[in-house]
Amino acid sequence: MDQGSYSINFHNILIILLLLASSINLISALEKTNVEFIRTSCGLTTYPKLCFNSLSTRAGAIQTSPKLLAQTALSVTLDTTRTTSSSMVKLSKVNGMTPREIEAMKDCIELLNDSVYELQRSLEEMTRPGSKDARLVMSDIQTWVSSALTDEDTCSEGFKNDPKMKSVVRGKIVNVAHLTSNALALINSYASLNRRMMKKVELNMQFLIDCTKIELNTITNFQVVQSKQAQTALSVTLDTTRTTSSSMVKLSKVNGMTPREIEAMKDCIELLSDSAYELQRSLEEMTRPGSKDARLVMSDIQTWVSSALTDEDTCSEGFKNDPKMKSVVRGKIVNVAHLTSNALALINSYASLSRKSLPVCIGTEIEFAINFTRECRR
Repeated sequence: MDQGSYSINFHNILIILLLLASSINLISALEKTNVEFIRTSCGLTTYPKLCFNSLSTRAGAIQTSPKLLAQTALSVTLDTTRTTSSSMVKLSKVNGMTPREIEAMKDCIELLNDSVYELQRSLEEMTRPGSKDARLVMSDIQTWVSSALTDEDTCSEGFKNDPKMKSVVRGKIVNVAHLTSNALALINSYASLNRRMMKKVELNMQFLIDCTKIELNTITNFQVVQSKQAQTALSVTLDTTRTTSSSMVKLSKVNGMTPREIEAMKDCIELLSDSAYELQRSLEEMTRPGSKDARLVMSDIQTWVSSALTDEDTCSEGFKNDPKMKSVVRGKIVNVAHLTSNALALINSYASLSRKSLPVCIGTEIEFAINFTRECRR
């Protein structure tokens, strides 16, 4: 292997090692964040040490999701309750128990079975894709887990007059009851967070509705005003163009014009007629009840009025080599051209407003709703 190849390979290996080290550091940082989230959350429970020890090994699955934390706590509690229930069944078959102890053991196993059912029902409901009212679902889950905790406490209480058996049973029940208590605390915390988030969504949605109404009303009112202004400007321009066209027809009949001037005058009158037609067409389209695509209609109107303005400018240009006639014609055309230019500006402004999409306030609220929905589905 030559020096160059060795250098390239060494460089590639170094890059791979650096990327690997960077990836390891990133994973380590994420794991640390997940573990700290569990530690902080468990601090709100009655038995934080047990909570952390039972859940920290699942930090990668839980990440920093309050919902996944509550689900995992339920899952761990359910598994432990099932194991404990099986252990109690075996214990009930040991010889030497009094009839009272046998009856108490039978009741305890039944209570643990109820507890398993309630925990399993709660876990299934928490992991089910949301189709019901989230608040009612969480309320049901809180009720079922509370009932499971009561069952476990009642199981232990059944041996209160038998210290020896109570001690044996308690050693198996206490851990389950503590895990259930912790799971309930985490569920309550998630439910509280969920209620606050839902309240925030409701407030944001109400703001969205109110804001949309206000902005749409404002836009609509402004559109009506600008539409009226554009229509009025078009109407005034059309009337003036027609008057000017008639005036130009009269002017064309004056004696003493050269053949070139007569031809230019004829072209100018024709251009003004075209201009009047385009302005009239635009005005009719603007005042017609909307049945077509408004954007296409406005685009047509802008094209027609622009064409009318071009016709008027061209009319004046036809006399550029005849200063005397150009001056006479310009005095009659300039006002029309300026009115047309103003009308076009108002039409452009109205068209721009008509193209405005959703009200500004919707953007941030939609983003919040999307993020919240994504979080709830985690």
